[in-house]
Amino acid sequence: MATISFDPWKTQGGFSNSFNVESDGLTQGDAQDDYAVKSQLCTGHIDKKFTGAMWGGYGILEQIPGITTTSTGSIISAATATQINGFTVFNQAYHGLITASSPVPQFTSPGTVHYYRLGSNARIPLPITAAVAALANEDSPTPVDASDFVWDTTKFIIDVGSSESKGPKVPIKLLKVVAANNNLTVKKNTDGTLVWDTTMPIGLFMI
Repeated sequence: MATISFDPWKTQGGFSNSFNVESDGLTQGDAQDDYAVKSQLCTGHIDKKFTGAMWGGYGILEQIPGITTTSTGSIISAATATQINGFTVFNQAYHGLITASSPVPQFTSPGTVHYYRLGSNARIPLPITAAVAALANEDSPTPVDASDFVWDTTKFIIDVGSSESKGPKVPIKLLKVVAANNNLTVKKNTDGTLVWDTTMPIGLFMI
């Protein structure tokens, strides 16, 4: 059974970034509308051995359910150091848990989570490192598939592949980069709470 940070007696005003009159940014894990791939949105059961929380734009490992399992859907766990085959999304995931400390919807075991598989061509905003953001160079444009990307399983972010990379390679294409501000990325605090962060760049990827 998963556990999340929960403060039942905490009171406060509205969450920051809850209401924006305008924005040219992106929200992590909010897949772009595309009727060609919308039908490929999947639902899976979070692995009972997974004790943390997932959120939109989280790298996952889709696994075959046990032969005696009666429920439908794959078993979903976190991506490993060598394997990844999809990303979670917030789309149609109205069952995400929001608490007084965590304004970001989160999904825990034994519940379900929505995701797109790699190869679906879904366009999903994901958090990126400065090295990935640097690929958006107006003076010297970079092809969308020119770089190898990895999913950092400890920082939960897309990075440029290198010999020092800590995570599995991800066959995705970078379509667009939006600089810091106006974006909403997910930040996991040391106490386990999830908050929206506007200070990081974000990339729109076709997975």
